[in-house]
Amino acid sequence: MPTTGSTRLPTVELLTGRGFVTGKSGSGKSNTASVILEELLELKFNLLIVDIEGEYYGLKDRYDLVHAGADDRCDITVGVSDAADIAELALVMNMPVVLDISEFADPLVGRELVTAVVEELYVQEKAVRKPFLLVVEEMQEFMPQTGGGDELSNLLERVAKRGRKRGLGMLGLSQRPSSVDKNFITQCDWMVWHRVTWKTDLDIVRNILGAEKAQQIEDVDTGEGFLMTDWDEQVRRVQFKKKRTHDAGATPGLESYETPPPSVVSDRLAEKFDTDGIDLTPTIELPAESEEDAAADEQSAEDAAEGGETETVSRAALVATVRQLQRENAALRDELAAVPEEGAEPTAPAESAIPDLSAQAPERPPEREGAAGTLLELTELALYLSRLVIYRLRSLAR
Repeated sequence: MPTTGSTRLPTVELLTGRGFVTGKSGSGKSNTASVILEELLELKFNLLIVDIEGEYYGLKDRYDLVHAGADDRCDITVGVSDAADIAELALVMNMPVVLDISEFADPLVGRELVTAVVEELYVQEKAVRKPFLLVVEEMQEFMPQTGGGDELSNLLERVAKRGRKRGLGMLGLSQRPSSVDKNFITQCDWMVWHRVTWKTDLDIVRNILGAEKAQQIEDVDTGEGFLMTDWDEQVRRVQFKKKRTHDAGATPGLESYETPPPSVVSDRLAEKFDTDGIDLTPTIELPAESEEDAAADEQSAEDAAEGGETETVSRAALVATVRQLQRENAALRDELAAVPEEGAEPTAPAESAIPDLSAQAPERPPEREGAAGTLLELTELALYLSRLVIYRLRSLAR
């Protein structure tokens, strides 16, 4: 019962149906969505929210859910490669998820992540087959009315048309109904219309609710709107309740307030995700090399460097360079391993034993032409700088 009156919404229709909540900024659209989500979370039903503005993490102050995204406010940091695990976490492990893409430096990466997660939800629901709600904020960003559809908009349209059979429902939100693809709106079996004032938006209201409602909708109070439901073929004017959880999307005021503390991430989540947000795993893996391979690599690198007429770097030269870097890094790791751990009895060397950093710089190679020579020179410079930093750290540790 998300309203102040006696209006009740059937849970199964919310979870598996198609919903649309709209209204101009400040009309109560996000509050209405949050109230509906709170009611579902109270009943222990699961959902995944695609949060484009970082507004829904406030649900954590009352409910157990995972805030996944790209900044330090999130419980876990995620990328496109984590899409299957995110879908499994929400759908199979029964953990509600707020997928916050507001802080991705590249918006295209956030969009790619949403595409991968929705695809995984659609695929996994075929086997799981249980009621589950996908919530998408700012629907016009993903399913716009104008322009050709991309992979994500086509995927969301497929969920809208065929997801119900698998148990996958969808709730879309937008300030501008005229900017949302009508292929989605026409699939919706329940809608909430808050205050709108633009002529193009009023035209949509007039076409769906009639001229009388279109005239009234300009003057409804904040949080008030018209609720249209297909299951009983009614249109009601209702006032939605105020959300119980922290309003992270509220317009900042002069008063200060504290945001809720982040939820505790379980050990199982920590095993699946990089909770520090920093992946130090090497991204280049080469087969183990023999002494003959090492000699061949060095010869290949020399041959590639001498062939200065071309700007193409051969694969052999790159492999040789990478393996040389691996050998250098292995040596540096061995040197760092000798540094005493904190709390251990230090065996500080004499001041004169600290190496002369200026003597550690590798000799500059002879001038070479072509990309191979430039690559080798940059590699040697990077090695020198890394050694400089490491020796400074070792000196401070001693």
